[in-house]
Amino acid sequence: MPDSLTSDPRRVWYPSVDDIIFTNFGVVSLGLDDKHPHRLLTRPNSIQAVLDHVRESEAQGVTYQAAQLMSELVRLHPFAGGNHRTAYIAACVFLKRNGRQPRVERFKDGYVFIKDLQNKTVQQIREWLEYGSTEESQREDHTRNH
Repeated sequence: MPDSLTSDPRRVWYPSVDDIIFTNFGVVSLGLDDKHPHRLLTRPNSIQAVLDHVRESEAQGVTYQAAQLMSELVRLHPFAGGNHRTAYIAACVFLKRNGRQPRVERFKDGYVFIKDLQNKTVQQIREWLEYGSTEESQREDHTRNH
């Protein structure tokens, strides 16, 4: 069966609930710093509600949707551990499957931003995914350098 991207390039690919759960399993299986085993803390239909909400904002564009996916997954906190990393990886896969490239590709380059996602707006996350920084961080860099 052909990939949805090759069969209709205008069609947006969306992750499934199982994709999100499997991503978290991979994240916590790496054993980087989580003290929590892979465990779902919410019902799968809560994750589906996030995915449905992301799908509803298709007119905003895939970068916005990726940012929304990150924001809403972190706020939902569906897993015992690895929620921020899961949200970031899910958003990167979403972008790549839809022909976009996140500007911040190396996880360690964005870890500080990712750890603070719950305090970021969808617009700030979108800017970060698209440009590798936000207007706010660019202003802070400019202030530090002058």
